[in-house]
Amino acid sequence: MTTRVPVLISGGGIAGLTAALLLRREGVYPVLVEKHAGVSPQPKARRFNPRSTEVFRLLGLAAEVAEASAPLATFTEVLAGPTLVAAQVRDMSGTMRERRLQQARIPELSPGPNVLCPQVVLEPILRRAAEERGVSVRLGTELVSFSQDDDGVTALLKPVDGEPYELTADYLIAADGARSPVRTALGITRSGHGHLADNLDLYFRADLTDLAREKPFNLCEIDNPVASGAFLSVNGTDRWLFSTADFPEAHTLGEGDWHDLLRIVIGLPDLDVELLSRSPWESAMRVADRFRDGHVFLVGDAAHMMPPMAAAGANTAIADAVNLSWKLAAVLAGQARPALLDTYDAERRPAGYAIAEASSTVRGHVGDMLAAYTKPDSRHDDLLATMFGTQYPEGAFVPDGRGPAPADHYAPAGRPGTRVPHAWLDADTSTVDFAGPGLTLLTGPDNGRWIAEANRLGLRLTTVSHPEWLAEVCLPADGALLLRPDVIVAWHSASGTPLAEALTRVLGTVAVPA
Repeated sequence: MTTRVPVLISGGGIAGLTAALLLRREGVYPVLVEKHAGVSPQPKARRFNPRSTEVFRLLGLAAEVAEASAPLATFTEVLAGPTLVAAQVRDMSGTMRERRLQQARIPELSPGPNVLCPQVVLEPILRRAAEERGVSVRLGTELVSFSQDDDGVTALLKPVDGEPYELTADYLIAADGARSPVRTALGITRSGHGHLADNLDLYFRADLTDLAREKPFNLCEIDNPVASGAFLSVNGTDRWLFSTADFPEAHTLGEGDWHDLLRIVIGLPDLDVELLSRSPWESAMRVADRFRDGHVFLVGDAAHMMPPMAAAGANTAIADAVNLSWKLAAVLAGQARPALLDTYDAERRPAGYAIAEASSTVRGHVGDMLAAYTKPDSRHDDLLATMFGTQYPEGAFVPDGRGPAPADHYAPAGRPGTRVPHAWLDADTSTVDFAGPGLTLLTGPDNGRWIAEANRLGLRLTTVSHPEWLAEVCLPADGALLLRPDVIVAWHSASGTPLAEALTRVLGTVAVPA
């Protein structure tokens, strides 16, 4: 008999693992399949922003991620030069100074830090946590084909060392990368600027500890006649990445040639170098024209392909996962109608397109992107508004009649469809920490009118007496907010909509939440 599970996840990268962990937090036991049996041969994404580390915090993984990112905690410099040895700290333009000042404000706005934690380091942490928490993680298992009907999805799975078998699921999450076989099988088209550049990543081992001690760099732009590009720190001692334009005749180069090239752009002709992997990749902007097809959902690179500056793709993938997971859990538990799942596309597709388009303003290899990003006359959106101020135009929330949040600075003011602002309530607790599992009612200190209502509707209630936070979210002492598990405000009492009606509008059902 074919086994049935609530959610099948195809893809064991950042998007798939994060979705699996978030589903477990909401009480769902998913199955995750990943066709590769080992870790990636490339470090991949490195920069995880506070919105992503907030998710790791909600998952109870903040300490592990902080420990894993500690080796690069001081690697903050941006260098430029003809070689790594000759590179100097780039002169700060007005744009860079402004962004540094904005970055300095991040601790005011989030309990999560900016971290440099290469994906090859982060994924094992997420995978281990998923396995420990009851996710069935099946490495070396490929989703060969699937079909869907009104009841769900039937998938044919093939272990690398076993016989194919069938598994049925209520829902399938396609976290299977930019070339997503699932998206291809569904015939989902993509829009955007398309191809931008061909690139080549050289992941190598070389002891540069002394050099890095003098120059603790995050990125180093290289302008060299042999090969221009950028160095990226992977562990700060002996593992590094050099990203450059793809060589038309790369297939003719032997390993010794690659070693010589690396020695030249590093600037140490006698350096002992070991090339760990060579990976060609395409910089492109392609966004799926729909993120849902029946019982199948696209997340991460399967949904939106974008240039890698500041790990935009990985951070957007985590935002996809946290948006989708609680909605799937609510529907599976009978707390919401399946129509709630339509709001995943309504919310995440416009957001994903906007981020991909913004990332595409810097083109070429990573060195070109870095140069364009840091040049004196560059113009970029406000960092804090971009990072924390995303506002969904429509979706699983009840508008309160206010206009949209400002786009040029961060001031969401507790508007439904925006992230709830952060405030420390004690040494360890942020208002962000109250997000999930399930929906949460945040009230002011005069909560008498809400206690019975929350009990009747099955909502967890938390009282916040922080006066500055109450003022920031425009909440009177007897007001309340409905908070989604993805840290998004679903309802504001100032809207005039009764809480029970708001809950029905958000979930699409009159069913009482568990």
